[in-house]
Amino acid sequence: MTAAQKAIPVPDEQNAPYWDGAKEHKLVLQHCSGCGLVSARPRVICPRCHKEEFEWKQVSCKATIHSYTIVHQTTAAGFQDEVPYVVCHAVINEEPTCYITANLLVDASEHDKLTISLPVEIDFEDRGNGVVVPQWRLA
Repeated sequence: MTAAQKAIPVPDEQNAPYWDGAKEHKLVLQHCSGCGLVSARPRVICPRCHKEEFEWKQVSCKATIHSYTIVHQTTAAGFQDEVPYVVCHAVINEEPTCYITANLLVDASEHDKLTISLPVEIDFEDRGNGVVVPQWRLA
């Protein structure tokens, strides 16, 4: 299947800066204006300092694998022809509490070489209609 046949995320007002950044092949995340905490999920109140003011800033696109799973069966549209594939939960270099879960673009022949703590970086997949989805790739 092609990338255009996969699910298309629908941005909302809370996460639009993330998706706008992805269109430009940039990883843009929310930063607390009070303490600088970086968050992959949009927040209303900072869990660290309890401020309610945030900015969206670009981060490096570099991270480390925290955990992963190899998917052998799926009902997700657009992914049936890609099994087995890897879903990766990675911690970004800028913030040890900020995790991003996304597909890890790696050939099935490399699955046995995957380990926790491997470096990864964001790659971007065009899903059509102006939607670009960040995914991990081994660094």
